[in-house]
Parts: sequence; structure tokens; C-alpha cells
Amino acid sequence: MKKFSLFLIFLFGVSFLLTLFLKFGKTKAEISTTTVNVTVSVCGNNIKETGEQCDGIDLGGATCQSLGYSGGTLSCRPDCTFDTSGCYTAPPGGAPPPPPTTETKVVLQGKAYPLAKITILKDGEVAQIVSADINANFKTEIKNISAGIWNFSLWAEDSKGRRSITISFTVTILEGKTTTISNIFIPPTIELEKTKVAKGETLNIYGQTAPESQISIHVESPEEIIKTTMAKKTGDWDYPLDTSPLEEGMHTTRARAESPEGLKSAFSSVLAFYVGKYKPEEICPKADFNKDGRTNLIDFSILLYWWGKYNPCVDQNGDGIVNLPDFSILLYYWTG
Repeated sequence: MKKFSLFLIFLFGVSFLLTLFLKFGKTKAEISTTTVNVTVSVCGNNIKETGEQCDGIDLGGATCQSLGYSGGTLSCRPDCTFDTSGCYTAPPGGAPPPPPTTETKVVLQGKAYPLAKITILKDGEVAQIVSADINANFKTEIKNISAGIWNFSLWAEDSKGRRSITISFTVTILEGKTTTISNIFIPPTIELEKTKVAKGETLNIYGQTAPESQISIHVESPEEIIKTTMAKKTGDWDYPLDTSPLEEGMHTTRARAESPEGLKSAFSSVLAFYVGKYKPEEICPKADFNKDGRTNLIDFSILLYWWGKYNPCVDQNGDGIVNLPDFSILLYYWTG
């Protein structure tokens, strides 16, 4: 009896440490950041790039006539927009050109989710919070920024309050130039209907992205399984995953999107789920084995009775045997 008591004390100590890890080790794991490739355009290098109408002598083939004027000479302003002051309509005329700008600023544009709130950080500090339009497009300017190397991070919140992964990129800003960062595509949000299913049960996976984008759902098993679905016009997407081909045990899933324009996002956050032997209704939530609304000594006694045996109610982690991990879960939910 004394040896058995010492064994229980040892189990309690180990499980207490495991409980602390489970309980307080979550926050950092939920914060995820990824680095993505975006298109960066620099106004002032005499090369017309994405987001610019022109750049110095590079007008991209545009002329006064192609812009609807009768004639004249088209030029480019320092902010890489067309200067049409040299163009005219019959009879010839035109307004004086606007003063040139030497402002240093950054333009960020891309896609998120319809009406999403997008938080933009500059070197880790919130610079702006902007909203996407109904088509998930957003564009904003950051002014009064000094020349140098800056790190920008963005994350979005969808209409259901789900937050995306944070994407980051580093850009060199030149003095007196407009730097345009385009083709930003914030990864989709993702959510699981449940985190534990019986083998063969359908697991619904869903989230939001830009309207009518193609979603690729990646499920990590011994061999990666990839499924695809299309987002609705609202940006909502969902996929009913058949878990029959999956082995029993832990699995993870993540998703990425490709917009109708061909923009490809990075992966979403990674979510874990468990495929087990039992149906969800056979499992006793929160280690309440006698279903009295509390997790206490009675439940501990029931766990000891089934120790090393097979019971879907007491086997909290669904590994087919009642053992130390189940005892740790019981301690986690202990109410006394």
C-alpha cells in the first residue's frame, strides 16, 4: 500500500508539470508569423513597375492621344503619375503643371477578405488599421516615413472575428521616393468544427478569403493529402473532410488561397485534430466520468479502476488505453 501511495504521488507530480505545460504553454504556440514574397516598386528609377502609371522617361507606351487628348507631350510627375499639363485638346490649352513632390511614402495594396479589418505594423508598432472593400481589395499610404530599411507586418480579421496569420516583409525606402508594395495576399482564415473525430466521421473545415478564390486544404498524414474547394462571393469557404483514409492519431491541416487574378497566398495557421477509435458521444468531456458536473476523487477512482484497460469514456486522449496522459488530463480539469 505504501509503494502504491508513493507511485500515486510520483504520478501526481509528473502530471502536475504536464498540466502546467498544457495550461500555460498555449499562448506562444497560437502566435504565428510567416514571411511572404510581395511586389515592391520604387518610384524614381526610370522603370515603370507595378502600381505606377509611369516612371521618369518610361511612360509605358502611353501618349496624350492614348489618354484622350488631341495632342501634346505627355510627361511623368515625380510621384510616378502622368503629367498631362503638356497635353491639349482643340483649341490648344492646358493648366500649369502642379508642383513636384519630394515626399517619402509607402503605398501598400493587395487582397484580404471582404470588409476585413487589416492591421499594419511598421517595425513591430501599429502604423494603421484599414478596411478592405466588398471585393477584399485594400490600398493605403504610409506617409512621413524616413528613408531606410523597414519591416512591415500585416494581419487581418474576417467577418466572424477569426484572425489570420501575420505576414511580414522587409523593404528599403528611398528618400523622396514613393515605394509601392503590391500583390499582397493575406492568407485565409481557417477553423475546425471540432478537434476530435472518430475514424470515418466528417470533419468540417472552413474560413474566409478573397471572393471566388481557390482554396487548397493540406492535411498532414503519413502522406500529405490535398483537397480543393472554391470560396463563395462572400469570401466564405468550407470543405467536408472524410477522415476514413486517415490513420488514428494526431493530424494537422492548413490552407492557402489563389485569387481569380492569380495571386497566391502563403499558408494559413496550422490547426491540429485527432482521429480516434470512438464516437464523440462516447467520450466523457473534461474527465467527468460519472457525469455529475465535477471532476474530483470519484472520477479519479473510476480512472484507477480502468487503468491499463480500454474504456472510451475514461480514455481522454483516445489512444486506446487508460494511462498517464489520461490522468494528466483529469488533473487539468480537476474541480475538487
